Amino acid sequence: MVKERMTGSPEYKSFGLAVQALVVLANHKGDTCPSCFIAESLHSEATLLRRILANLVRENILETREGREGGYRLKIDPALLTLAEVYRALEVGEAQFKTMLHTTCENELGIQIRADFTKILGEMDQSILDTLEKYTIADLAQ
Repeated sequence: MVKERMTGSPEYKSFGLAVQALVVLANHKGDTCPSCFIAESLHSEATLLRRILANLVRENILETREGREGGYRLKIDPALLTLAEVYRALEVGEAQFKTMLHTTCENELGIQIRADFTKILGEMDQSILDTLEKYTIADLAQ
């Protein structure tokens, strides 16, 4: 059996984990779930997940509760929470955009390519957002 390597952008990995965590929370119907429980459900690390979920707390998608009964809970109805909102909250598109622009140099060619990249990446990001806008966390939690 050949082992598959997980490659690709860390931002997309964060997006994938965030969406899965939100599905776990949606399936718990408003109950608070500790990060360890969510991480175990996703076969991920709690520390990594807490870092990702902190962005969703900052963007008012999740709320946290401290203490023994603490954890995370959705602040938005899963039927109203689109994947595009999660994507924007994690700034996935912006990170990809900056990464590609940093590959260009400061000469005439680099300046022209940067302008082209800006246009192309803007169209790509809008296309991704248009697709993600069609799906909600509730759609995936079924």
